[in-house]
Amino acid sequence: MSDNTTGPFGDLATDLYIGGKAVPATGGRRFDVVDPATGRTITTVADAGVEDAIAAIDAAEEAAPAWAATPPRQRAEILRRAFELMIDGTEDLARHVELGFRFIGVGSDFAYVADGAAAAVAAGQALAPTGRR
Repeated sequence: MSDNTTGPFGDLATDLYIGGKAVPATGGRRFDVVDPATGRTITTVADAGVEDAIAAIDAAEEAAPAWAATPPRQRAEILRRAFELMIDGTEDLARHVELGFRFIGVGSDFAYVADGAAAAVAAGQALAPTGRR
């Protein structure tokens, strides 16, 4: 992964995550993330294009058979762990989303989304990559 972070966001990945690894955008394209309160550039992030989207879809398609072959209980445990990480990191996620201005209750929004995703999985409403419940 490129080391293109500065300031309070130095721990945040700024490249694309495709096929299980951090990769730069095609052609190395990047764009600035600007703090609207100060006009200061906080960091730069990969500027994904069509080629990158196709690469991500191809990687997901390649991973789908292995995910579908994973026993349902193990998939549930993986998704539950992802939920727990989202909840545990709510304040940190909110800090990264703020980008210099205050969102009242942004942390509760993350919790709401994570809770809704967990409920959908538990209710069998989330589909496997094959389209089966």
